[in-house]
Parts: sequence; C-alpha cells; structure tokens
Amino acid sequence: MCYSTSLDRDQKALEKAMHKKMLEESQRIELPYQPELPLEQTSAFARPAWPVVTTRHPDRISVLRWGLLPRFVRTEEEAKEFLKKAPTFNAISEEVAGKRTFKHAFEQGQRCLIPVSSFFEWRHEGKQRIPYSIGVKDEDIFCLGGLWESGEAMDTYTVLTTRANPLMAHIHNTKQRQPVIIPRERWEAWLSPDLSPEEVLALCEPLPEERMVAELKEKPAQGTLF
Repeated sequence: MCYSTSLDRDQKALEKAMHKKMLEESQRIELPYQPELPLEQTSAFARPAWPVVTTRHPDRISVLRWGLLPRFVRTEEEAKEFLKKAPTFNAISEEVAGKRTFKHAFEQGQRCLIPVSSFFEWRHEGKQRIPYSIGVKDEDIFCLGGLWESGEAMDTYTVLTTRANPLMAHIHNTKQRQPVIIPRERWEAWLSPDLSPEEVLALCEPLPEERMVAELKEKPAQGTLF
C-alpha cells in the first residue's frame, strides 16, 4: 500500500514540472489545509492537504486532502469517525468498480494525478522493518494515480494501488502492492473524460521496475508516524 509520500520541491518547481499553475482559490485555504511546499515525508494518517490535478480542473493544480470521503460525510467529526472505521487513503484499483466508497468516483471518471518526489515502503524481515524511498528514474516529480470526491469543506482523494512489479514485491514483501504510477506520457490520457473503465484499468498496470529506483533509508525516529 502507499501511506507515506514526499514532495520536496517548491511551488515554482512543481508548476514547472506539471506545466500548470496552482488554483487561485487554493491559496486562500486556511490552515491546516494549506500545503506548505516543500512537503517532507508525510503520513496519510495526518490527512495532509496535497497539490493534486483533477479531472474537474485538468489545467490547474488544486489542493485536496488525503483520505477519500463519500459525499454523505459532511463534518470533521464525521470524517474522523469514517476514516477510523474505513481508511480510504488507498484504493485497490482492481476492486474500485465494485466498492461502495469508491464506485461513484470511479463511474464518474473522477480521476486525479498526485505529484510526489518519492513514496516510502518497508520491507519486513522478521520483526525488523527496513524503510525504502522509491522514485522514478530521471523524474524529480512524478505522479501517482488516484480518485477524488467532492466535499463541503474540501475535496478529498485516494491513491490507487496495483500489484507489485518484481522490485516492489521484494520491498513490500508482505502485501506485494505498489501505488499506481501514471507515466508522464500518460498524464493527459489519465485526465481524459473519454476513457472507458477498461482503459482506466489498463493505465493502472504496474510501472515496470526498470523505470523505478529504490534507496535504502535510515530508520525513522521512534514515535514518528508513517
């Protein structure tokens, strides 16, 4: 799964990489929902606000909060309770069409690109957890594929996952999953309203391992949430 990401670039670098500007209204969001770039290694469980490009505004960079919330969730307390019972930080791409929580977003073509500079996974060796930082070769910023949903306080998103390629199967050796990574040459297609469900799932195939790079990281300090 994917519960930890970073975006260690400033807004100017992000806009240059995405060839898009931040939405003006995103600059007026009050804390704690305004992302302050660069974003260091961040846990999904902190429900961070993140720069995201959606099918609603494919020409701009919006700000959404991690953890997809159905439209019936209206308040912060309801959101906390919902996510406690049913964490929606990730969604299994092969199952979203049949899952109540994600079905509406999937059927309505509410897809998004989630720019990151890396994501983090842990290899399990007995009781030991070995952390890795994972990226895409020759890409300072690359995009995970996700779904988004509109909400009263703020739109939210989930990161789609797919089966692991051999590199990720070695690292994420318990569940053998990896986030969906949308290659730069497929960004426009991913945001297209004309994609069929079959075409969407085809774009969710795992990125080949030869396009990825993994770096062994030091263990995080005790008490750090990832």
